[in-house]
Amino acid sequence: MEDAIKEVYQDLKNRRVNPSGSFDSAGRWHSANGDLISVRPPSRSHPYSEMVACRTLKYVRAVAAQFECSSIEELRNGI
Repeated sequence: MEDAIKEVYQDLKNRRVNPSGSFDSAGRWHSANGDLISVRPPSRSHPYSEMVACRTLKYVRAVAAQFECSSIEELRNGI
């Protein structure tokens, strides 16, 4: 499973896959899995703070553990 985690991390890093979330009316991006990250909330001066946190290896590992992923496809769907 570690190989799948690293592959999904590389996909996030290289922008082949995007984390799930949405923008609000002020242009701030909020993660759909916000409970899995520990980062400052988005603000006007830092609107992508959660997006940056969702592109880390730590986040991919947290998603794999939270959703008990057993394949790379399950992991990509959880992101």
